[in-house]
Amino acid sequence: MTVQTLTTDVLIVGGGPAGTSAALSLLNYSDATVMIVEQSDYNNTRVGEHISSSLFDILKYLKINKDDFEPGSFIPSYGNTAYWGSNQPTSTESIFTVETSTFQLDRDKFDFKLVEQVAERGGIVFPRTKCLNYLFLENNEWEITLKHPEKGEFTVLAKYLIDATGRQASVCRQIGAPSTKIDSLMGVGAFFKIKEGHKLNQNQVLETNEFGWWYNAVLPDKTIVTTLFSDADIISEYKLNQNDTWYDLLQSTNLIKHKLKDTLSLSKKVWVRNACTQISDSSFHNNFIAIGDAASSFDPISSMGIGFAMSSACNAARIIKHQLLEKDPKRVVSYQKDVSNNFDNYLRIRKQFYQQEKRWSSSIFWKRRN
Repeated sequence: MTVQTLTTDVLIVGGGPAGTSAALSLLNYSDATVMIVEQSDYNNTRVGEHISSSLFDILKYLKINKDDFEPGSFIPSYGNTAYWGSNQPTSTESIFTVETSTFQLDRDKFDFKLVEQVAERGGIVFPRTKCLNYLFLENNEWEITLKHPEKGEFTVLAKYLIDATGRQASVCRQIGAPSTKIDSLMGVGAFFKIKEGHKLNQNQVLETNEFGWWYNAVLPDKTIVTTLFSDADIISEYKLNQNDTWYDLLQSTNLIKHKLKDTLSLSKKVWVRNACTQISDSSFHNNFIAIGDAASSFDPISSMGIGFAMSSACNAARIIKHQLLEKDPKRVVSYQKDVSNNFDNYLRIRKQFYQQEKRWSSSIFWKRRN
C-alpha cells in the first residue's frame, strides 16, 4: 500500500497554547504553510490555568480579541492566600510577577479557540495523530512518519520542525537534543464542583507540608482544582497518588479543606501530572526549535507556563520566518541564549521563594530546595 506524503513549510508537534500560538504567528505574519500534529483529541482535561493580564497583549499580537472567547473563559483572580513559611496566612499577588491583574483560565475553551483560529486561517490540524519517526534529510528537510487511528500511516516533508509537546519534550528526546532536568516535581490532584447555591472567592490558596505544597484555585464553570505537589520518588514511597492517602493529607490542611466543604468531587481517582523544571537546547539541530514547556518548563508556583509558552512561540515563529528565507543559524543561538537567561533568572527566584519555608527542615522535599 502506498503511503501518502504531504508537504509543509513548518510542522508543529503539539497542539497546546505553544503550538497553536506558533502556528497563528506564522500564518499571520509570513507566507509559510503550517501543520499541527496533536496526539490527543482535545477532550483530555488540561491543567495550567492561572495567567496574568499580559497574556491579552500576546493574544492581540495573534489577532485574537478577549471578546472572541466564549463567556466564562477568563475570571478575575483576587490574589493569593499562602501558608508558606508560617502558620499565619499571608495575602499576596502572583508570586513571580508584579502585575496585579490575574485571571483563572478555562483551558478547554481557551485551547479550542486557538485551534479553531489556526484552522480558520489556513493551518492544517491533525488530532489523534502520533509521530513515529523523525528523519533529517540531506537537503536539510525533515521527513516525519505519522499515524492516525483511522487513516493509518502517512509521511510529512517539512522544512522546519517545532517541538511543542510540553514537559515531555518528546521531539527533543527522539532527535537527541540535549536537555537538563532540575527536579522531578509532580502534581497529584482532583477537580471539584461547587454545589448549587454556594459561591467561593476567586483566589488561590497555597499551603506547605512536609511532602511539598498544596494548591487550590476556583476555576470558571464553578469548578475547583486542588493539587498536591511533591517529587516523584516521595509520591511513590508515601503513596501520595492513592485516593485514601491524598484525601487524608487534604484533611490536615489549614484552609483548603474548608474551601472544599460545599463541593462534589469530579474525579473518581486523583490524577498525576508532570510538573518538573527542565530546559532543552534548541541550537543542537538545524531547522529545529523547541517552544513552551518543551524549551523550558517552570515550577507551577511561578504561574509562568502559559505566558512563556505563547511568548516563546511567537519569538520562535519570527525566527523561523527569517530562517526559511536566510538560513541564518545565529538566530536560533540567540533564541536559546534568551531562553537560558530567562531560565537562570527563574531558578534564582524559585530558590529564594522555597527558602522562605523553614518549618520542614528535615523533610527530603525541602532539603532539596534549601
